Amino acid sequence: MFETDLIKRAGNDATNVNPATGVDLKMTEHGSDWLWAVFSVFGLVSLIYAALFVVFEHRGTKIHRYAVAGPLSISLVLAFSYFTMASNLGWTAVQAEFNNLTTPNQSEVPGIRQIFYAKYVAWFLTWPALLYLTELTGVVTRDSSNILGPRPWSFYDLVHGLFLQICGSWFFIIGLLVGSLIHSSYKWGYWTMAAFAQLLVTYLIFKHQLVDLTISGIKLVLLVFTHVCIYLYLVAWGLSDGGNVITVDSSHVFFGILDLLIFVLVPALLVATATSSGVMPTFFSRHNGSSDLEKQTASDEALRQSGETAVPTTTVAPRTNIGITTQEPVAA
Repeated sequence: MFETDLIKRAGNDATNVNPATGVDLKMTEHGSDWLWAVFSVFGLVSLIYAALFVVFEHRGTKIHRYAVAGPLSISLVLAFSYFTMASNLGWTAVQAEFNNLTTPNQSEVPGIRQIFYAKYVAWFLTWPALLYLTELTGVVTRDSSNILGPRPWSFYDLVHGLFLQICGSWFFIIGLLVGSLIHSSYKWGYWTMAAFAQLLVTYLIFKHQLVDLTISGIKLVLLVFTHVCIYLYLVAWGLSDGGNVITVDSSHVFFGILDLLIFVLVPALLVATATSSGVMPTFFSRHNGSSDLEKQTASDEALRQSGETAVPTTTVAPRTNIGITTQEPVAA
């Protein structure tokens, strides 16, 4: 009897300690077990990135420091989120639109479904870090492959592009969150707007990565793989929080696999690519054209003042000949 009680106390008791009252379609102990497993992965990854962050802050280059900061923040936030969901917390009750799933004693038809909003909050916080890491990897590896040397980048152009990507991704996440909290068919309007926003983000990212950064090979494959997984989030939402086709446990498995791919595998590959072959780019605070002109002007002025190197200059003097004005160079 003592051994049996000890085994019960050592097991997963989250659904009993934090019961989901007032819902018909809810997470079971098996779903909680899966969430604890995913939490363990993100917790372990957080410890690894934290150790790397400390090492790189003291001994690493700028690329190492900037690259590891993104996945560290991602893993910490998602570990927090999965701890919350595995504990059967961070959810609300919403009546499903379709009666695809039923329970013997459900109070409503369709039944009341357990919606975990904690995952949407985590995505809202971590998606910008993933976009930042993708942008950083593309920029630094593009410079390293340029045989003519580092290419100057307009800092404001990069910030502008990244800002649009982040805002579009936030719209995508908020659209799914709001849609999951609505009972009527109007939820699919938010799903449609979220999908449209993600299509725009995909266009911006691929245009920038393919045209400006000219990525190819494994980086292009990784970018395509990432966006295939992103659109699978729309499918997972339609089967779970939207369409009530699969159980709450199954939705946790679907979203959990996608989160592991998008927020563990992809960041690890991006960090490895950036730190192994990346070179920090040269940034200008203004548009590239005006910056180049200012840089050249300052360089010429410095040469004139040094007295060590002659800087040839010419002036233009007008000359009139039979009614035709011409110009010829005159030595300064």
